[in-house]
Amino acid sequence: MPASSTPGIAAYRALPRRAGWGYLFAAGFGRLPLSMVPLAVLTLATSASGSIAVGGFAAAAAAIGEAVGAPASGALADRFGQRTVLLVGVVLHVSLLVTLTIGAGSFPDAATVALAGLVGLSLPQVGAFSRSRWLVIAPDDVPAAFAFEGVMDEIAYIFGPALVGIVAAFVSPQAATLLAGALVAVFATQFAVHPSHRRVPRASQREVEPPTPARNRTLIVVALGGMLAMGIFFGASQTGLTAVAEAAGIPDAGALLYAVMAVGSAATTLSMVLVPERIGTWTRWSTAAVGMAAGATLMLLAPGLVWVVIAALLAGAFQGPLLLTIFRVVGDAAPGRRAGILLTLTTSGIVLGIALGSAVSGALAESFGAVGGLAPVLGATLLLLAIGLTGAARSRLSRAGGRSGERDLAVEHE
Repeated sequence: MPASSTPGIAAYRALPRRAGWGYLFAAGFGRLPLSMVPLAVLTLATSASGSIAVGGFAAAAAAIGEAVGAPASGALADRFGQRTVLLVGVVLHVSLLVTLTIGAGSFPDAATVALAGLVGLSLPQVGAFSRSRWLVIAPDDVPAAFAFEGVMDEIAYIFGPALVGIVAAFVSPQAATLLAGALVAVFATQFAVHPSHRRVPRASQREVEPPTPARNRTLIVVALGGMLAMGIFFGASQTGLTAVAEAAGIPDAGALLYAVMAVGSAATTLSMVLVPERIGTWTRWSTAAVGMAAGATLMLLAPGLVWVVIAALLAGAFQGPLLLTIFRVVGDAAPGRRAGILLTLTTSGIVLGIALGSAVSGALAESFGAVGGLAPVLGATLLLLAIGLTGAARSRLSRAGGRSGERDLAVEHE
């Protein structure tokens, strides 16, 4: 990926000039429902049915639906264009969400769960589509653009669930789901019709995409594996920190502990534009993974809540830069007309990882307490570190073999 045409923090000032403030607001607010819908569905289904089991199945169905629907919508967008896919998705999603809101409690439980799955399946993928747009509307400022996207993701995953909780508690669960639908209707639509959609390359039946080089295919698989590990880290952190808060006698503080991690992540992600481009991809990946592993280790060994907060800040300070690095790997390796499906696949990896991490962490916390709940957090960071070190080793071997003059997307950006 080329270095930003505007150095340092000033690179962020180039983004409004490239895309406009309307685009930034639409891309930011349009992704809030991605973090709101599973929790809103959980709250609604639990309240309407009187069963947390039904609510859990409905939330899981929504998450699985999103994991399946994201790459499907990306593939369709690559062929038919983002605007068409997004607008159809908005209509379907809002209609299904309203139907679920009205019918929850009166529909059979199986129908509620199935409808929740369709709600997730049709959720417009604003975040992933925005990243694919930046590749063409700001090719010289992609590092800053992807950092902006990373911070918006962090904000969404902090404030989205909090917004659902507040509205559900002070108004009603139905109001929370309708709010998510309203955000989709307004901001996803605004994002869909923004003129930047015309610049995204589109595949057609008459155009044959050149075969993806073997090196790039390997990079994409590695990046998707990294995203799955990041999702496990996120899901296990949420569950494990909740277990820590419960053990400390303040169960409601679990979300606050996770918010501390996300705040640290947002700050360091924004500062990534200050890192020189000569520091290569695998160096960034491995360094960030070491920092995350150090934070996860400190969480496991923390003698008290204050140390847990410090550990969460440390782990969070490195999670954002690593997430940004993985997205850059995908952006570099993705063929022009297939960026949509590959960037939405990364979203699926995170969603599936969160579900897996939450499930494993919850089971271990039930059996072994807070330490057990945090064990998958460390496991995910060690997996990420292994990927980074393997990539660095392969890079050195590649250069030693006489191919150092080639442009290595996976390794060093010269």
